[in-house]
Amino acid sequence: MEINFYRNCTMKIRYGGKTFLVDPMFRGKGVTHKLATVLYPEKGPLTDLPVSKEEIMEGVDAILLTHLHPGHFDQEAADCIPKDIPFFVQNLNDKDLSRKYGMNKKQTINMTLMTHLDDIDIFRVSVRHGDGPIQHVLNTMQNSSGIVLRKKGEKTLFITGDTVYCSGLEAGFGYNPDVIIAYLGHAYGENMHLTMGCEDLEKVHTAAPKAKLVAVHMETFENQELTRREVKAYAEARGFRDSLLVPENGETLHF
Repeated sequence: MEINFYRNCTMKIRYGGKTFLVDPMFRGKGVTHKLATVLYPEKGPLTDLPVSKEEIMEGVDAILLTHLHPGHFDQEAADCIPKDIPFFVQNLNDKDLSRKYGMNKKQTINMTLMTHLDDIDIFRVSVRHGDGPIQHVLNTMQNSSGIVLRKKGEKTLFITGDTVYCSGLEAGFGYNPDVIIAYLGHAYGENMHLTMGCEDLEKVHTAAPKAKLVAVHMETFENQELTRREVKAYAEARGFRDSLLVPENGETLHF
């Protein structure tokens, strides 16, 4: 397994002989409207992509989308995606909405059903994009999903998606993942926390102590209060730093 990490949670994952592009968000620095909770004076994204869009798209066999929020997908990315490669989305709603970006019905695959790419199993895990009452979360933030990749003879990978710590997240641990890509940031908005923080990451480690953790989804938008340095320091203090990787933009990880 190889992970090319670019920014926020845009990453290219080479897994089981295929190359997946996860949550492609390609727009340039500072072009998003300011979010309700502002921690930085700049508009997001706070950084540009470290490489060109063309380099990111090179060799991609399929797209994996945890959800359709603008930090995870945009028109700039949609315009770069060939219309003949599989585009995996979390549910029928995102399948319909993705057509507004130009994705065609044939290429868009609903992960609510058990899906696969050749001999790689792809499972959707229903997580919770906020710590408010569930109906409030659904009305304001909509759904987010985790994604599990599994293939015989390969390490099992769990991508958490945007979530707080919840029972849905724990369901993902039931696949016994060897690698967990945790979407952090401790983002705040709509009067609730929207993504995991350091204490949640420790809970992930406690629930899956043998898994290697990869912390992403930080330092890109102005509502993400958590930094890479803080995550590393917390893991060091709590005794699980050896289980944690915190990639910089443009870094490649090998497993």
